[in-house]
Amino acid sequence: MTGEYSRSGSHGASLMEFLLLWADELDDAIAAARHLTPRILGVLAAIGSLAAAAFALMPAPRLLLGALALALAATVMQLVRRRRTPFGPHRGAS
Repeated sequence: MTGEYSRSGSHGASLMEFLLLWADELDDAIAAARHLTPRILGVLAAIGSLAAAAFALMPAPRLLLGALALALAATVMQLVRRRRTPFGPHRGAS
């Protein structure tokens, strides 16, 4: 029967196209979130560490500053030890 009114008509086709585009955009957003998750978690960990340090500075500033100085000194000493070798840098050493 030609010329009969169909419920799906052009409205149904545009709705289906909208849903397919929406699903494609959702899939792209999920893929981007998966790709960026390590960076997002790194930023959240850094913010959490900063907040914890600020919170710990209030009740015990000397203890925290001493611990931070010790950690910084250990890091610097480790970097110096890795870069300095008795006869210069070795080839192939990392």
